[in-house]
Amino acid sequence: MKTYIGKIHLKWCKNCNVPLLGRVCEVCGSKAEEVKLTPPGDPRLGFQYDMDFINKILEEEFGAKNVLNGKIILLNKIPGNEEAYEIIVDGEVKYLIYFDEDKEKWKVKLKLNGAKDLMEKGAYKKIIKIKNDVVEFLKNRKGSVLRPGIVEFTDDIEEKDDVIIVDENDRVVGVGLAVVSSEDIKNMEKGKVVKVRFFIKDNEDYKPGKIYDNLEEAFDLMVRANEGVIDNYERNAIGFIKNTYEKIKKPVMVAFSGGKDSLVTLILTLKALGKDIDVVFIDTGLEFEETLKNVEDVERHYGIKIIRLRGENFWEKVKEYGIPARDYRWCSEICKLEPLKKFIEENYEDDVLSFVGIRKYESFNRATKKRIHRNTYIKKQINALPIFHWSSLHVWIYLLREKAPYNKLYEKGFDRIGCFMCPAMEMGEMNKIKREFPKLWEKWENVLREYAEKHNLGEGWIKKGLWRWKHKRQ
Repeated sequence: MKTYIGKIHLKWCKNCNVPLLGRVCEVCGSKAEEVKLTPPGDPRLGFQYDMDFINKILEEEFGAKNVLNGKIILLNKIPGNEEAYEIIVDGEVKYLIYFDEDKEKWKVKLKLNGAKDLMEKGAYKKIIKIKNDVVEFLKNRKGSVLRPGIVEFTDDIEEKDDVIIVDENDRVVGVGLAVVSSEDIKNMEKGKVVKVRFFIKDNEDYKPGKIYDNLEEAFDLMVRANEGVIDNYERNAIGFIKNTYEKIKKPVMVAFSGGKDSLVTLILTLKALGKDIDVVFIDTGLEFEETLKNVEDVERHYGIKIIRLRGENFWEKVKEYGIPARDYRWCSEICKLEPLKKFIEENYEDDVLSFVGIRKYESFNRATKKRIHRNTYIKKQINALPIFHWSSLHVWIYLLREKAPYNKLYEKGFDRIGCFMCPAMEMGEMNKIKREFPKLWEKWENVLREYAEKHNLGEGWIKKGLWRWKHKRQ
């Protein structure tokens, strides 16, 4: 079921080949074109790491090289049990990448124009060539490719692979799901081979988008193409901060996490109220070094002092409380909420007005929050949400325009900044931590292994991520 949290803001200028948040491109004046996304539709900006990572997946799967180079890409996370993203290129979703938990690798689901780009870039894997009369039969409809209609096929196709379908002239005509392997096709005389997902229609005209020399050039144009929209969002957010402060008249605090949303909230609050505010960072003991460095960078850049709080030692408490889980999140209370609660109790006689970088597009739970509300756990904290209605793309365009010192973890493909280990993580996220920060993950796996041995849980409990649920330990 498709669930909408709010308006999907993303549009595209096909002339400049940049994402838009408004109705027209502020560089060339072209009318913005809609981009069809899976709700909630809050795509994040892709950096060079993301481009290289996805290029590598596409090359491993289909043999095409450097498919995304010179383009702005966005990654739209899809709700569900597995880590999956729609990859938006040239103003449309061209690929879907997902982490196959059984094979422990990233796989691809193709869209038609994505397959065309792959062939243009030299794809030579997972291809099935069909007879031209079969093309005419399947055009404008859905169906399946049967064995008698196949002319050639590559020998690397496995069951459930996405495949590129071409005609006898090597023109891409469709994409689909292989229901049998190459080895099975060799031994078949009839039967279904590919379940077609997308197939060409009459009068289709496809033209790839403009290519840039580098991402910096493309990002700069994207910022200029959205300047007026971002100015308006900034003006409204600053107005919200000023009006909320005038109404509540309490000491002001900004909760800074080292993430992009809290950074935007800090910038806006400094612009609205000046530096006579408290900025608080909570070190859970599970922070990345990049995040701790970002706290220092933000201090220097804005000439402020960030108050650092520290909860109880996680590594000691895990021995007492056991492994944290989605249904047993003691770590959040002890390592984050308790030190903040203690700080507020000791430093404010009455209430404190806390500006927090929560956005409704982050989760269905956050979308239900009121824009000004009292913290149910810390009664003296009144939370106000200046960027509640901003999308991730609003945030990124604003940070780029401000030349703000954002956390460099985002340039390593991170969607979320927080503890390096969290039971809310998906398997794909854990795979990234293992790949990028092997020593950190080894430290956590040693804790898991000790716990598993003590409770006879087995290696699969660790490898399959079952530790993320307490009820799966019974």
